[in-house]
Amino acid sequence: MAVLKRVFSDRVLWIAGAAAILTSIFISPPQMMDINWKTLASLLSMMIIIQIYDYLDFLKYYAAYMTHKAKTTRQMIFMLASLAFFGAMFLTNDVTILTLVPLFYQLSKHIKVNPIFPVIIIAMAANLGSMFTPFGNTHNLFLLTHFNLGIKQFFIMSAPITIITFIAIFLTTRFFPKDPIELTELPAVELNIPSLSLTVAVTIVIFLGIFSVIPMWGSLIAALLLVIFINPHILASVDYSIVLIFMCFFIAVGNINREPAIVNNLHQFLQTRTSTYLTSIITSQFISNVPTTILVSKFSKYVHAIFLGTNIGGLGTVVGSLANLLAFKQYRFFFKKNPGKYLMYFTIINFAMLLIIGTIGYFLIDFGLPAK
Repeated sequence: MAVLKRVFSDRVLWIAGAAAILTSIFISPPQMMDINWKTLASLLSMMIIIQIYDYLDFLKYYAAYMTHKAKTTRQMIFMLASLAFFGAMFLTNDVTILTLVPLFYQLSKHIKVNPIFPVIIIAMAANLGSMFTPFGNTHNLFLLTHFNLGIKQFFIMSAPITIITFIAIFLTTRFFPKDPIELTELPAVELNIPSLSLTVAVTIVIFLGIFSVIPMWGSLIAALLLVIFINPHILASVDYSIVLIFMCFFIAVGNINREPAIVNNLHQFLQTRTSTYLTSIITSQFISNVPTTILVSKFSKYVHAIFLGTNIGGLGTVVGSLANLLAFKQYRFFFKKNPGKYLMYFTIINFAMLLIIGTIGYFLIDFGLPAK
């Protein structure tokens, strides 16, 4: 019951469900072919493996280890930002934020720094780092399967912008002071090496399934067998709402795609790489980058522009990425003060980064993949 209550309390799922129902009633009846089953199988496999890593305290271990090494406030913030950036590549931006914001709350008791700015940096680093792999962002998985991209094709898109954004995150942490700190009260975390090794092996199997080297259903079975072996109760923590959200958006966009008037209007905005890129960024600011990816991909062939636009579009408003909303909720839960100031500074910093990274992305769209 707890799983169902958590799933159906997801507001994004309610919005996606409403979109699917309304478009089915007023535009076109839904069709099974609208649903990308490989994407859903990939998502479910990824959600399971991510919860296993979380159960094994993989990120907490490295977070505790690295932050113990920090001698100054600046070093500590950089280590947290780096963990968010690289951790999100494999554990998604959501899980990374859920792990690191509580950790920073513990650390904040030992340092003198306004907690608003580190939480914003953690969220921003998680968003930007997650674009490097198909695992980092759920909409990256959709792009991979929808456009049938290979390993080389995907990393041609993701590697250059990832390097650039890491440099940007590094420079951002330079604004924090070099006040000395001493962290001795954080609890140590032990790793279960046999279970972790087995999880890494199954992760590789899932990776091969995502890139169509082996059947995706085989990867899903491997993930299910692993979670049953390690601890079946982990299945209760899996975020099934993500899979249902994608299914609803597939139905809604498929219905829209059968209305000629809407299709013609959307095609007018997506005829070039530049228009696709800008539309992806702007639309993400209002409806988030996940539904934007599904919507734009149905009407544009410029996969590199969509990839850059939706990933960079996670910056900007707090709605741009669901991870932004999650970070805001975490801030309110742990720090309980100045939520208005958090949103103000979040918007200022994110739009400044959006302007910088967005401009760089604009010049990258002509040097990536050809239209699919």
